[in-house]
Amino acid sequence: MVARNVGLALALVVFAATRAGAQDPGQTMPNPQAMQMQVQRIAEQRPREAEAAARAFLNLISMQRGQGSVETNVAWLESLKANDLGAYWQEVAQLTVQFDVVQNLVRRDSTRAALVTQLFGLEYMARTLQRAYRAAADTQREQIRSQIEKVIAAHFDYENQLRLFEIKDIERRLSEVRAETQRRLDKRAEFIKFAVDDIIRDAVRPR
Repeated sequence: MVARNVGLALALVVFAATRAGAQDPGQTMPNPQAMQMQVQRIAEQRPREAEAAARAFLNLISMQRGQGSVETNVAWLESLKANDLGAYWQEVAQLTVQFDVVQNLVRRDSTRAALVTQLFGLEYMARTLQRAYRAAADTQREQIRSQIEKVIAAHFDYENQLRLFEIKDIERRLSEVRAETQRRLDKRAEFIKFAVDDIIRDAVRPR
């Protein structure tokens, strides 16, 4: 339960940033609540195709800088399958839903999709280290805590990159609104005349 919440809590900031960058206003990124419901459904129903999707996503994650080898990442998942089937399916569900998010995003913004993949990969590391911390002896926990701190620091930095994209989007939109406002002010008389003429035409139109 705790491991799942790490991923969902960290994902909150991802959606805040990626939603602003969506090129198609008719398609929005799923919100964290919808994502959590989908994760829970997959974890309960355990569809076999989700296992393939989770491993495909780990393969994609492993292609990113600093995310470790695909063999190591898959080995973590296989170890979970052998030792805790419930936690395994929770992890599979989380990865499957995140993979779907990335696939939807990459069609609109490949740069943001790469950043989100990095974030989700770091969340996978955080969940894995969290489980390791829980099972570790006291003498090992400080080292694992240090590893978790490095992962979260990297997550923070990638998150900040997404926020910078969001700022640029807002600034661009603000510039467009200002330009349109100035255009309307420059042509104030024309806009007013057009509106008045339209009202008069409608008034004398045969009913």
